[in-house]
Amino acid sequence: MELATAALSNLLPKLGTLLTDEYKLQKGFRGEIRFLKAEMESMLAALHRVSKQPPNQIDALQKIWVRDLKELVYDIEDSVDVFMVQIDAHGFNKPHSFRRFFDRTIGLLTKAKHRHHIADDIQEIKIRIQEVTSRREKYKSEHIIMQPVNKAMDPRLPALYEEVQNLVSIDGPAEQLTALLMHEECVQNQQLMVVSIFGAGGLGKTTLANSVYQRLVVEFHSHAFVSVSLKPDIKKIFSSILRQVSEKDYHNAEAWNDTELVDNIREILSKKRYIIIIDDLWSESAWTQIKCALIENNLGSRVIVTTRNASVAKFCSPIDGTMYKLDPLSYEDSKRLLYKRVFNEEEEIHSELEEVSWKILKKCGGVPLAIITIASLLASRPNKTKYEWYSVYKSMGSGLEKDKTMENMREILYLSYDDLPSYLKPCLLYLSMFPEDHVIREDILIPLWVAEGFVDEKQGSHVYDIGQRYFNELINRSMIQPIYMNELEEAWSCRLHDMILDLVISLAVQENFFTTISHGSLLVSPVHNKLRRLSLQGSKVYSNKEESKEELLIVTETVNMSNVRSLLSFGETSQPMPPLARFSVLRVLSLEYFPCKNMYEKDLGSLHHLRYLKLGGHLETEILEEIGNLQLLTTLDLSSSSTKELPASIVRLRKLELLRVPGKVKFPDGIGNLMSLRYLSLLDMEESPCTLAELGSLVKLTWLGISGLHAIESYIETFLRSLSNLGNLCSLYFQGVSKGSLDCMPDEWRGPAQLQYFYGNDLTFSKVPRWFSSLFELSILSIRIELLRQEDMKLLGSLTVLRFLKLIVDEDGSTDERLVVSTDQPFRSLEEFKFKHHTRCCLLLVKGVMPKLQKLKLYFQVRRREGGGFDTRLENLASLKHVAVKVNCKSSRITEVEDAETKIRDAIGMNQNHPTLKLSRVCEDEMVID
Repeated sequence: MELATAALSNLLPKLGTLLTDEYKLQKGFRGEIRFLKAEMESMLAALHRVSKQPPNQIDALQKIWVRDLKELVYDIEDSVDVFMVQIDAHGFNKPHSFRRFFDRTIGLLTKAKHRHHIADDIQEIKIRIQEVTSRREKYKSEHIIMQPVNKAMDPRLPALYEEVQNLVSIDGPAEQLTALLMHEECVQNQQLMVVSIFGAGGLGKTTLANSVYQRLVVEFHSHAFVSVSLKPDIKKIFSSILRQVSEKDYHNAEAWNDTELVDNIREILSKKRYIIIIDDLWSESAWTQIKCALIENNLGSRVIVTTRNASVAKFCSPIDGTMYKLDPLSYEDSKRLLYKRVFNEEEEIHSELEEVSWKILKKCGGVPLAIITIASLLASRPNKTKYEWYSVYKSMGSGLEKDKTMENMREILYLSYDDLPSYLKPCLLYLSMFPEDHVIREDILIPLWVAEGFVDEKQGSHVYDIGQRYFNELINRSMIQPIYMNELEEAWSCRLHDMILDLVISLAVQENFFTTISHGSLLVSPVHNKLRRLSLQGSKVYSNKEESKEELLIVTETVNMSNVRSLLSFGETSQPMPPLARFSVLRVLSLEYFPCKNMYEKDLGSLHHLRYLKLGGHLETEILEEIGNLQLLTTLDLSSSSTKELPASIVRLRKLELLRVPGKVKFPDGIGNLMSLRYLSLLDMEESPCTLAELGSLVKLTWLGISGLHAIESYIETFLRSLSNLGNLCSLYFQGVSKGSLDCMPDEWRGPAQLQYFYGNDLTFSKVPRWFSSLFELSILSIRIELLRQEDMKLLGSLTVLRFLKLIVDEDGSTDERLVVSTDQPFRSLEEFKFKHHTRCCLLLVKGVMPKLQKLKLYFQVRRREGGGFDTRLENLASLKHVAVKVNCKSSRITEVEDAETKIRDAIGMNQNHPTLKLSRVCEDEMVID
């Protein structure tokens, strides 16, 4: 339903554009377009009427009508887009010459040809419209009795998820599991111990494992957390473990085979006490492969496995007492969780809801995910009355009361999907194109939504900002899980829980939303043999077996690709893909690895409807040059490619808004022509110093990543002048080599007034620059300095909206003997402070400063502190919740280290909030033996 509505909403403005003088349509042709527009407006009104019905009151005939209408609208939009692109391609903007006259003549003939083609299309479309309209009359949908419409979402809903990870009743299981893992006898025998957590999906196995992992990780030398999934990529799992347990950066690890990966992991872990989480294990065969890397080193290492299958759990943990069954929540704990999510409180103060709460929770069956999902639905109701709650209860269907299978869970999860605003549903369905357990970055996902036309641009807000709100709303409604957070606890990546993924895939199949080909097999079949979106998945898109290649070629040859709007490929595509020329209306093309043979140079340049292009791997010059022909392109991502130089043709992309390239890439002259650009990373100034003057022309830039600053001494004034001209710049990120300097930005310089995020800790300031005081919008600041003085703390404390501060003093740097944070410059908005120094400085926090600080992370070296002193006055931080301290033990005696740790604990104990403390040591092996 919503997909049809969204498609119509995209089509109508285009039909309106065709009626403007720009396209100079003949009178009869304009009448045909007016007819189409009027019919589509009527159908949109009919759709809105049908969409107000409860889903269970929409019969099969109406669903067929909606499906046919959606396919019709897609086809109309494709025809209109083709016509508009072809007409626009013959604009009269060439220089005055005989060549221009010749081109104009050819252009007029070509336009006439294109108008003839679309006229034929319109005649066919009119016939299809009459058929669809006739069906609608038969169904008489306008006579259906309407039900009340659900009211708007409660604006307090986002606040319910500030502590989304803190599930009710997690402490008891966490303590039990910790006791099982760290039992005195188990610790003494020093053998590798594998504990399996098993239970039904949605019970919180991963949450429990992660909770215990966070508690115990400081007691181990190495650690890793990996997800396996139903169809695991073992090589990817081994690569993830290797990256997490090793301190080295293995650039060539992707080329290793499984044996090489296992050998390296075993070598690293052989002399380390480690803890590793193997999450979401589905099969005994997968465990048999994974455990090859988990060496028995007799150092008391631990492995936690989570699985839904009790047989798999027993296979992983054959020793009695090493399996942990996670049961559903009790009724009382379920009610506490429900009330906490709906009312942000756990107390039993809603007696009028007792009966209906019991009914709802009985259907949820003690499954936390089901409870959270229903709680989100209840929280969105403006009136928390038993009548509203009974309405939700009655709509839940069979729920979980008869059995606990995934199908019944899907029925409950569907309620949250149905409650989504119409604009969010296609955005959520788009996530079904990503592989299971795939971590999806929001700065990749949102441009995909935009390219597909799922995000409506509103007056006063840019389409990407609106897309960000869509992303956050899906998180707040518990439809997607935030994975990685930024410094302000804002999610910048997400993942679909597997149960929700199952739901979304089933809905997407019903809507003919996408088709998946994995390892040579067509997993999700298209309806009517028309593909709208295609997802190629697998470690390689094509199997190494010749028969699988042939099977895939048969699939791709027999299926019509001419209607595909999005093509996403995950994994290496070393074998021939369907020719790109067959994707005539493609809007999105994302290939993690461009085919090695690079057979599609001319095909790529012919994709005139392309809005989003992401290419990885090796790209020939001919491929890059073709990109300049993609005049509708708004996103170009080459960051995972081996590109060393951008083609000159790229400066023709006047609509390009996001450009992402790897480091050490040379930019062409004329980059200032990209006037629509909002996001640029990474601009290497060492490779492209001549582009610095043009940088100032990119006045719409909001995000800029820069490297190579050390190499532009003769261009520095030009660079600073250009940077000052970027009045819309919000984020500025510097990447550089160790010991590089940022002192090229003098005190008298004034940075972009709208700057909110400044990341500079890869490079060093000799001192805190005075121009920071002019950044009134700065909320995130991360810098490295050589000299920290009292006046610097006053300057930083005066930044009234600063919420996150990471301050690193160089190892060879220095500070004043005592740094006092006083109430005259109190860091009034600071929520998190990371302070790393190697000196004898003493940070003193006066009462009343940093009133909003919740997280404090400190790093210091015992040897450079008099008597290991710790007199920071943490008791004066009124909102403190979490403290993490790393103690550098280098050249210190064990007694000095222990004394410092005792003083830290005492200081934490004096704070009335009793904040959590994570205390760890570094360079412990370099302590002086007493």
